[in-house]
Amino acid sequence: MIDVEPLMLNAETPVISEQDVIAFLQADPDFFVRNNDLVDSLPISHGAQGSVSLVTLRLERQRQRIADLEQQLQLLVAIAADNDKLFRIYADIYTALFNCTSVMQMQRILVTQIQSQLPLAAVNLHLNEAYFHLKSQYLPLAISAGQLVRIRQKQFAGGDHYFGPVAGVDKALLFGQDALVNSVALMALGERGEYGLLAIGSANADHYQAGMDNLLLGQLCRIISTLLPQLMPSRDNSIK
Repeated sequence: MIDVEPLMLNAETPVISEQDVIAFLQADPDFFVRNNDLVDSLPISHGAQGSVSLVTLRLERQRQRIADLEQQLQLLVAIAADNDKLFRIYADIYTALFNCTSVMQMQRILVTQIQSQLPLAAVNLHLNEAYFHLKSQYLPLAISAGQLVRIRQKQFAGGDHYFGPVAGVDKALLFGQDALVNSVALMALGERGEYGLLAIGSANADHYQAGMDNLLLGQLCRIISTLLPQLMPSRDNSIK
């Protein structure tokens, strides 16, 4: 008689991964409907609270989502209020500028209103002395064509404005050696920047940053550029 050895079967327990469980539950959305008692009884580890049920965990997450949405809404309301205030400040400045009768009055309006209401550390008009015929009282506002070209080539990168840090010679030229200025907005004046530039400085190093919106400042500079030729005579050999 021939002995037949029984076949030995490998009865290893199959390994179920987390992805297998996730895939199973996603493929069977009615699982917890059929096993409703698990919703309340299945313990889920929850840090300091120990174990909680699925219902408790879901309610807590919903409360957190609501709290996050409320916080985002409050932030949006605050931003809208700040933007409205900023728009009103600039609207007042625009109106005051249209009533100017001299460039010195324009400079005073810019300094007093921008520094007091925004507030910012420094505001200066710099007029191209090669374009405008500047009388002695306007010499503090003068900037040479060479200085203007150098700043624009260095900072403007082919555009009409620059937001960011400035230091060294440029900072001293635009604001004075001891000015507490750590970030700046430099805005070209004139269609091609031929009139000069408006320099605004903030003590906050993060106040002006590359990529910021320049809508309000751009409108301000368009108004200044419109008024300057009416208030200041140009030279016969002005840069065209």
